[in-house]
Amino acid sequence: MIKTTKYDVELWLKTVATGEFHYKEVLDGQIDPMSFGNLRKIMSELSRGDSALIEPVGRRDGFYRVIQDGVLPVDWQSVKAKVDFPIVLPFDLRKYVFIYPNTAIVVAGSKSSGKTGFLYRTVALNMNKINTILLSNMEGGREQLRDRFCAMDIEIPTPAPFIVLPVSDNFHDYIRKPNTLYVIDYIDAPDGTDFYLIGAKISKIRKKLPPNSVAVIGIQKPTFRDVGFGGEGTLKDSTLYLAMDSSKLKIVDAKVPANPRIHPKNMQFTFQYSNEGTNFLNIQRDYGD
Repeated sequence: MIKTTKYDVELWLKTVATGEFHYKEVLDGQIDPMSFGNLRKIMSELSRGDSALIEPVGRRDGFYRVIQDGVLPVDWQSVKAKVDFPIVLPFDLRKYVFIYPNTAIVVAGSKSSGKTGFLYRTVALNMNKINTILLSNMEGGREQLRDRFCAMDIEIPTPAPFIVLPVSDNFHDYIRKPNTLYVIDYIDAPDGTDFYLIGAKISKIRKKLPPNSVAVIGIQKPTFRDVGFGGEGTLKDSTLYLAMDSSKLKIVDAKVPANPRIHPKNMQFTFQYSNEGTNFLNIQRDYGD
């Protein structure tokens, strides 16, 4: 077991600690339990005053995070104005929405609404022009994934010009490459109950995006409701938010319209499925009653 000293604790906090952690995880959990009292005293000292290194987090006792510093000013005047990320979206949505690099698009779909079909078609539409990575929970296995792509009216060569990674959680761990389109099918709640965590997962993905990259993220939603499981928290980190129900797609929110005179918020489309829902046919603007 490692001896607990303030110097060692500070060194670990400055060089190793990431995110939120419990004090018993300090020094990689190698501290003698008999020293926990002394460790808590050290943690308390390091969380006080103007030079505090850490701060308590949450409502649970014993959790901390390292206070961030050393942030450099942003040179915002040297970048080009109105830089577009050249993503192609189904439903010809780029006619209505502008997509900046380093942003996230959220596709909230009810069960059997075509959410996965939308995501896979986004992969196929972009695979020959943007480095594209599909992070898939592989529901239905490799066979169903193959059938969905083969059912498209888009020729996919062998080997495919995109990568598929079997991932079901912690998607942000796989967001590493610049100049890349990440398509994520899909974020679910742990144990199917902690839906409030979905917004935080979207935020982690968006913040992890390397230069000139975009994430298109699928989440689930209740039928006939615009916002996905996770509520309003799933909206805040998206540049474009779509809701899908059977035979209907809605632009719930778009931060930047392609045409400043035509804002696409609340714009709706109807469609029909073909071939396992991978193709969207008879797409029509739905102007409501």
